Parts: sequence; C-alpha cells; structure tokens
Amino acid sequence: MEHTVPTYQAAEPHGAADRPVTANPLLSDPRFIALVRTRRAFSWTLTILMLIVYFAFILTLAFSPTLLGNPVTQGYPMTWGIPIGFGMFVFTFVLVAVYVVRANSSYDRAISEIRNGA
Repeated sequence: MEHTVPTYQAAEPHGAADRPVTANPLLSDPRFIALVRTRRAFSWTLTILMLIVYFAFILTLAFSPTLLGNPVTQGYPMTWGIPIGFGMFVFTFVLVAVYVVRANSSYDRAISEIRNGA
C-alpha cells in the first residue's frame, strides 16, 4: 500500500483582503506598557523564587543527602525530607495564590481602567 502526502493550495484567510490592518491603540498606551512591565517583573520574581526552592531541594539531595535523611525525632521513621518536600508543595500553592490574588485585583482593575479610558 502506497501512502501519499496530501497537497493543499495556499489560500487567503476568509476576509483577510477585505479588512485593513490597523494598530491597536492600547498597545501604545503608556499605562499599558507600564502594566506589562510590572506584571512581567512580578512573574519573573515568582518564577525565580520557585526555581530557587526546587533547585535548593535537588542540590541538597545531590550533595548532602544525609541532611534530609536525618529523622525528625529519634526512633521514628519520618525524616526531614518529607516535611520539606510537603513544604515545597505548600510554597508552590502560596505562590500561585499570591499571583492569582494580584492578577484578579490590581492587574484586572488596571486593564479595565485602560480599556475604558482608551
């Protein structure tokens, strides 16, 4: 059985020739540009915090596994690695919650103000 590759004609998207290309005035608004910079800086800050926590955990496991392997209480099987691992999950959820609260309060409000003012 022989397989063939289908061929398609390059067609213009529907209505592409009918409408002129216009610039979005919101993209050049100084308030919008400032908002994008602020949001990007905040996102990168949270990302760097997350990377620091995860890489610190992985590097600790790689170079000093006995540190996380010590028992929390002598005579019990739980080691420090377990609560620290769960703490990383809690830290992740806290970072997500912080971003969501900030996005829903200040970012959404600022975008709405920029749209209504434009």
